[in-house]
Amino acid sequence: MNEGILLLDGSPRGTKSNTMPVTRAFLDGICETAPQPVTTLEIRQLQIEPCRGCFGCWKATPGQCVIHDDMQQVMDAMHQSQIILVSFPVYYYGLPGPVKTLLDRTLPVMLPYNGGPTLHRVRKDMKGKRFVFISTCGFQSTDGIYDAFRVQLRGIFGAEQPLLITVPQADLMHAEPVKKYTQRRLDAVHRLGTQFARGEIDEQLLAECGKPMIRKWIYQKMVSSFYGDGEET
Repeated sequence: MNEGILLLDGSPRGTKSNTMPVTRAFLDGICETAPQPVTTLEIRQLQIEPCRGCFGCWKATPGQCVIHDDMQQVMDAMHQSQIILVSFPVYYYGLPGPVKTLLDRTLPVMLPYNGGPTLHRVRKDMKGKRFVFISTCGFQSTDGIYDAFRVQLRGIFGAEQPLLITVPQADLMHAEPVKKYTQRRLDAVHRLGTQFARGEIDEQLLAECGKPMIRKWIYQKMVSSFYGDGEET
C-alpha cells in the first residue's frame, strides 16, 4: 500500500532556501496530525535530462521513460507515496528550470492523448494520490505571478486540482528584525497542513497565506537596501 509523503525540493539554494521554512511548516502540520514518513529528494542534486518528446513512454515502453537517469528514482518514490509535495521558488515569473524539467518528465504517468479534449488521463497506479505545490517569491504580492502556473496545473490535473500555496515577500524569511511577521505566516501555513491532514482546507486561510507579510513600503525599503533602487547606473 502506498503511504507517506514525497517532498521534491526544487530550491537551488539548499539550507538558504526561503521556500523550505514554509514547506517545513506545512509538513509539520500534516505529520503532527497524521504521523507518517517523509522522503525528501533535492532536485538540484539529481541528474535529470529534458524530455525528448519521443513519446516512447506512450508507445515503446508504456508508462516508462526511455531515458535512464535519476528520474527513475523520482518516479519510484512517487509511486510509493500517497502525498507528493513539490516545493519551489519563483525568481523570474515561472518555474525554476530543473523543476520544469522534472514535471515534463512525469509524462509517463499520463495515458496517451486520444485526440479529444486537451487533457491527459492519468494511469491507474497514480490515481488517488494527493498533490501539493508550495512556492514563495520575492515580489510584493503574488498577484499575477502564478497565473501561468495555474494554467499549467489545470492542463495536468483537470478538475482534480492540487493544493497550491504561495507566499510573497520571501526575502523576509531569514530576516531577524521581522521574525514575528514571518512566524505568523509560518503558523498559518502550519494550520493549513493540519487541515490538509484532516481532508479540509479553509479557503480564507489559504488566501491569507498569499498576502504580504509586512507593509509594502517597508518591504520596498528593505529590498532596496539590499539590491539597490533598481535604476541603471
